[in-house]
Amino acid sequence: MPVRIVHTADNHIGLPFKQYPPAVADRLIKERFAALGRLVAVANERSAHFFVVAGDLFDSTRVKKEDIDATAAVLRGFEGVAVIVVPGNHDHYANSETEVWKRFRRAIEADARIDLLVDPAVKSYDVEGQAVHFFSCPCPSKTGAEPTIGWVTETARQCTDGLKIGIAHGNVTGLGLDAEGRYFTMEPAALEAAGVATWLLGHIHVPFPTSETGERSPYFMAGTHTPDSLRCRHAGSAWSIECDGDRVTRYERLAPGRISFRRLVQEVVSADDVADLVRACEAIDAGSTVLDLQLSGRLSTAERAQLTAELDRLRPGFLSLTDDPGDIHDRIDAAQIERRYRSGGLAQRLLTALLEDADHPDAATLAHQLIEEVSRA
Repeated sequence: MPVRIVHTADNHIGLPFKQYPPAVADRLIKERFAALGRLVAVANERSAHFFVVAGDLFDSTRVKKEDIDATAAVLRGFEGVAVIVVPGNHDHYANSETEVWKRFRRAIEADARIDLLVDPAVKSYDVEGQAVHFFSCPCPSKTGAEPTIGWVTETARQCTDGLKIGIAHGNVTGLGLDAEGRYFTMEPAALEAAGVATWLLGHIHVPFPTSETGERSPYFMAGTHTPDSLRCRHAGSAWSIECDGDRVTRYERLAPGRISFRRLVQEVVSADDVADLVRACEAIDAGSTVLDLQLSGRLSTAERAQLTAELDRLRPGFLSLTDDPGDIHDRIDAAQIERRYRSGGLAQRLLTALLEDADHPDAATLAHQLIEEVSRA
């Protein structure tokens, strides 16, 4: 029968989101627990045998006790053979005194089905008479020049029966950027030559393979289970994997996240552009979106007031909406020319003439900016 695995990583429970107001941060913090719970629910629906966390379940080695207890409670909801947790670089296992894992062990001591694998070793299970061997490669520190998988090839060669699965955390050449080689960088060729059916990996917050479904892959990168910043452009990801005999036979990407981070970059130079921007914002699922607007352009006083009023109207509907108006400059108009410049003066006459030049709508504004710069010099 197929062995079924749900693979997640980079959950970063305990991430504080300090850059956001308290109410927004609280929602984002709770989403990380909720999305993990959704994954457990999907694993149970699919009768998964194993729920594997390939590193960075926690955001650091010092996480609040209540967050650790809440995480353990979510994982205890899994109904399969075992939950397997391997430390990553953020929540690395230095020794038995590593705080987050001391507390996690206390939280899971009543549930023998949750296995914390803190040593490079093989952990074996029986699934209806079939041997399943997990080769655990935890991170011993926040950074490391060498990958943690070097021991696996020889050990896998000596393991002659059953399904063999590697679990590791770190960069993979070609998937993530690690120019200084600080994050246990693994080479694809080394992963493929290790003698296991596949690898379940963490560290890079973007999923791999890039296809939603498929039949086999030498390694899987889970990606973070729910977005955590504007850098995350997917909806949260994890993998549902089936293995038959000694190989992967099917995989499917899961999307447990319910919150998204979006950035809109738009130039606004007219009332029509402001209206287009508003329509784009209104098309977004505002209540579950952290939206960052990067705006540039030139607007008249009236158009700028229109933009401000529209954003103020939209803002309460979003989980968070931020905008930086610093790249929006004033577009000069007749009222401003009359207010700022002496009637009949050279500047007033020049700017008025340029303002009437329909073929060059920005000419008056550019000239005004030059005049302002010269006057400040």
